[in-house]
Amino acid sequence: MPNAISIDIGENTMKAAVFGVKSETCKTVYKGPVQRRDIVGQISGIVDQHKGFDGIGVAAPGLLDANRGVIIRARNLGVENLKIVDMLEDRYNVPVFLSNDAVASVVGERFFGAGKKSKNIVYLTFSAGLECGIIENDRVLLGKDGNAHEIGHCTIDASSEVRCGCGKYGHWEAFSSGNGIPVFARYLLDTKFKGRKSKLHGMKTITAKDVFDYAKSGDAAAKGIVAEIGRINALGVANIVELYDPELITIGGAVALNNRSAVMGPIMSRVKGYTINRMPKITITPLGDMVTLYGAVADLLG
Repeated sequence: MPNAISIDIGENTMKAAVFGVKSETCKTVYKGPVQRRDIVGQISGIVDQHKGFDGIGVAAPGLLDANRGVIIRARNLGVENLKIVDMLEDRYNVPVFLSNDAVASVVGERFFGAGKKSKNIVYLTFSAGLECGIIENDRVLLGKDGNAHEIGHCTIDASSEVRCGCGKYGHWEAFSSGNGIPVFARYLLDTKFKGRKSKLHGMKTITAKDVFDYAKSGDAAAKGIVAEIGRINALGVANIVELYDPELITIGGAVALNNRSAVMGPIMSRVKGYTINRMPKITITPLGDMVTLYGAVADLLG
């Protein structure tokens, strides 16, 4: 029997796993689109299929009040003031823990992934959004409201005309996240790369996958867009090195995991040129898309 149920509420995909505390195994039991109108009902449908568990760990994006167990606002999910912990504890009568997905990921990395021997770690995710989780001297860094992970909303280019999903301009997430890349690509196609031949010009809808796939096929504009994203990512990672002075940075999220060389290459080749701190080890997470599921149940381990 599983000891815990782990839930990862992504902005587009929900994943669930059963976690064995003694064996430290995490087995995926569900992966599918998020039902934005009934997230708790979707989780309940998953959990109802399992018995003998001692708790539930939930990782979610957006602004949270982890102490009260409330998702205050997750804009991309269309969720506000969702008392998810109370609702699940009332239904299952077991402890339920809520954490930000990036925070859960860095905890998962610390105890089960590349960070087992590290005390200063940053986990960075390039997914629908862009966030990081930070462990400093073996303590999770949260900030006054528990939202120290919002690295995606740091300003990379204050003069940029590219608008982030939050409504502000020039944020890192606007250029490099799964949701931001199509907007940034369209902007570059209309400006800097307007004269370059590209199949992207004729597409009504562009996805991040399209940009990376066309770049791999040699499309000139797509290659230029990916190069711009890479330059910006190197700047962003350099800021992480200077801000947190970690010994390890692990990188995950669908954008990075599906385009490893295109994402990691520019970071590895350029970040040192932007920093004065001693360089940390920088690597793709060995836990892949399971890293958040591992970290979501960490509170249940005592």
